[in-house]
Amino acid sequence: MVKVSQLVYTRPQKEEVISSLKKFKHDLDSASTLEEFMSVHEQYKEFAIDLFTNISLADIRYTQDTRNEFYTEERNYLDEVLPEINLHSAEVAKCYLTSKFRPQLEKIFPSVMFTNLQLQTDSNSPLIVEDKIEQNKLVTAYTNLMSNVVVDFNGEKLPLSGLAKYYGVPDRETRKQAYMKLGEVLVEKGEKLDEIYDNLVKIRTRMGQKMGFENFSPLGYMQMQRNCYNKQDIAKFRKNVEKYIVPLTVKIRKKVADKMGWDKQFLYDFNVFTEQEPKPYGSAEEIFKEASNMYNEMSEETGKLFDLMVESECFDYMSREGKWGGGYCTTLPKYKLPFILSNFNGSAGDIDVLTHEFGHAFEAYKEFDIESSFLSSISMETAEVHSMSMEFLAYPWIDKFFKDRTEAYKFYHIGSAVTFIPYGTIVDYFQQNCYDNPTMTPSQRNDMFNMMEKQFIPYMSTEGLPGIEKGRRWQRQAHIFESPFYYIDYCLAQFTALQFLALSQKDYKATFDKYVKFVSLGGTKSFVDLLKECDLYSPFEEKSFKIVVEAIEKILDL
Repeated sequence: MVKVSQLVYTRPQKEEVISSLKKFKHDLDSASTLEEFMSVHEQYKEFAIDLFTNISLADIRYTQDTRNEFYTEERNYLDEVLPEINLHSAEVAKCYLTSKFRPQLEKIFPSVMFTNLQLQTDSNSPLIVEDKIEQNKLVTAYTNLMSNVVVDFNGEKLPLSGLAKYYGVPDRETRKQAYMKLGEVLVEKGEKLDEIYDNLVKIRTRMGQKMGFENFSPLGYMQMQRNCYNKQDIAKFRKNVEKYIVPLTVKIRKKVADKMGWDKQFLYDFNVFTEQEPKPYGSAEEIFKEASNMYNEMSEETGKLFDLMVESECFDYMSREGKWGGGYCTTLPKYKLPFILSNFNGSAGDIDVLTHEFGHAFEAYKEFDIESSFLSSISMETAEVHSMSMEFLAYPWIDKFFKDRTEAYKFYHIGSAVTFIPYGTIVDYFQQNCYDNPTMTPSQRNDMFNMMEKQFIPYMSTEGLPGIEKGRRWQRQAHIFESPFYYIDYCLAQFTALQFLALSQKDYKATFDKYVKFVSLGGTKSFVDLLKECDLYSPFEEKSFKIVVEAIEKILDL
């Protein structure tokens, strides 16, 4: 049995990797028969999987302890060399696009692979390698800055991820003080955070212009593998979020405020949906035991995977100092293992992250068997449908975690999902404006974020919270620094996951089968084509909003 802690990391030596990539390019271009081309393809696949596994292992160990000097150095090294390595990988990808065997290859590989490889090729250039290196260093600087923050709160020394457990506690004053503490951190670090992001905007703008665009936005869309929708489609989605989802969130929050007796709602009320926080019962170990039971009852495949991951040490779930503050699922493809990192803090979010990241893990498990996955993976909005839908598909077992708090949890969970969409839309809208107007000052960016919050979250006030009331809340959102234009993927996915929720209320088995089909087809079709294939509504059509809102109003009795 493979144990993640025992895996041996080998540094990818830049010159050796680049030399190998050049040889693969030569051999693919020189192949005289389809059989010869496919033989080189198999060798390249083994090489690429080994390379990614080592990169992934270095990232895992760095995020497990950002104070670890060895893996901090490896992270810095990889930041330096990966842009150039990726450039040569893109050259290998071109071989599939320009091969004289392409007509035959198009019968072997899914058509979306060629679309994605074209995007990969078009978004890589020697012109921007140095800029990418500089960008990576700034992203790492942001990660280090935020991961190493330790605050004194409620008699504890907490990382920011640990402070988050107080954002949803029943006592309003405690919540307020927790957000005050976050605000104080953003004020203290604000100047440095402004500097990092300002430099990121400048570097990314420069990259876009070197690639022949007016600004970074078109390049950012290509880097995010937007293969079936564009900026105009996102604008339509945003318009319908404001028209349909924002009023729905106002209804949800009014129901909460009436129950709580609040005349006015503040940011520190944002995560509260019930009088008592619906915390899960049991220790982390007990939660994992129940999760194993759940996934074994859900299906043979999900049970087998969950137990394999536990036995192989593929979960790192407890919050601690120095650990990266978020949650993610990555893969170790050489061993056909997903790996999940999270930060349990005793809140309902522990169950959310457990089910969410396992949705990613289940998709990864299925994708290991897709021949083209190492060349062309799923796009991010598709990936997030897998994870967010799994949260809802866990509902038949959710009482095992929450017992008498189950109904409170469901209202909190569905309410959170719906109210997230306007916030996520803001994060994307904010970035779109930052990159379309790269000369904005830090102060102008903060003012813009404040304005957007009033537009899309009209029931919420940030009054009295240092830094946050001045528009600095976006600086806590790591995606804005690390993964430009990623966040709208969460919104599109959440919208789609709400469809799975609505369907599961009518016929769970049929819905789960539809979900497995959606997951199994990932990487072989674009997001829009997947929706059509699985008979789901598109988030770019207005009628889909009417249907989803009607279903949610019924479920939540609004």
